Amino acid sequence: MNTHKTTTRTLLCLLTAGCLLFAGVAPASTQKNSSSDGQDKNKVEQQVKSCTRQEEGKQRDTIVKEAVTALAEIKHAVSALEKKNKQEALDALAEVTGKLDIIIAREPGLANAPIDVRVETYDLVSTVDAVKKNIKTARNLLDDGEVQKARIMLSGMASEINFVVTSIPLAAYSDGIKAIAKLVDEEQYEKAAADLYDLLSILVISKNVMPLPILRAEELLKKAEELAETKDRTEEQNNSLKTLLDDTRTQLEMAEVLGYGDRKEYKEFYRQIKEIRKKTENSHFGKGFMDSLKNSLTSFKAKIFGGAAEEKK
Repeated sequence: MNTHKTTTRTLLCLLTAGCLLFAGVAPASTQKNSSSDGQDKNKVEQQVKSCTRQEEGKQRDTIVKEAVTALAEIKHAVSALEKKNKQEALDALAEVTGKLDIIIAREPGLANAPIDVRVETYDLVSTVDAVKKNIKTARNLLDDGEVQKARIMLSGMASEINFVVTSIPLAAYSDGIKAIAKLVDEEQYEKAAADLYDLLSILVISKNVMPLPILRAEELLKKAEELAETKDRTEEQNNSLKTLLDDTRTQLEMAEVLGYGDRKEYKEFYRQIKEIRKKTENSHFGKGFMDSLKNSLTSFKAKIFGGAAEEKK
């Protein structure tokens, strides 16, 4: 089982004719920056990757080893049934029952036991204006009944990291194994094998979405905070601070136009950025200028990430 494989797909969406594509955290129009600004952006991307790895580690920690073993034993039982080896099949099913009982006894409230985690990254490379034009075009296509063309236009409208968790529903597996064990005892091997295959097909897939623009905005803000706390900033440092705040807003605009979260909350983010600009005017420095926005983004991200989408297969 390839539990920890990470799949990365970069979606380069040519949204409009003449659309300028950019790499990293800033739109093409802001590429005339100093080398230090470029270094900041590289560090931001490194930090985003680090955050992803940390979250992936947390998600991996939720995998229930007994559930993984139970799944392997079910496959063992299928193999035994194909050979009509009654005792081997019953022993394997007894092992499954034992593992499931351990999970249920240890965590009575657990409905689904995670057995696999994978990470999918979709990184949209575009500008906010280009995305808006693309969405407008898609709406016009929908109004004209061109559903499939609109679907193609919107297919790349995501900039996110998905943590996809595959789980087994404990109640279904526990009840199913007991019923199948009875069939094996009665030597109904074909029926028992068929039911085991059906059981193996019952999986619960949950997806937690972490928007990349929000992650990038958080990391940009951390860099801006370092400069905001610097006494006697140079002109170059003031320009870097302005660029970091501009890029933070751009990332939030991208998140908003892509539909991550409640749009009303973005107005508050923009207000807070404007407030930070005022506090840092004329090389003013101090601590805590970013606290309000940082806390707002943390809560906002938790709200989005906490709303896991779940489906049963």
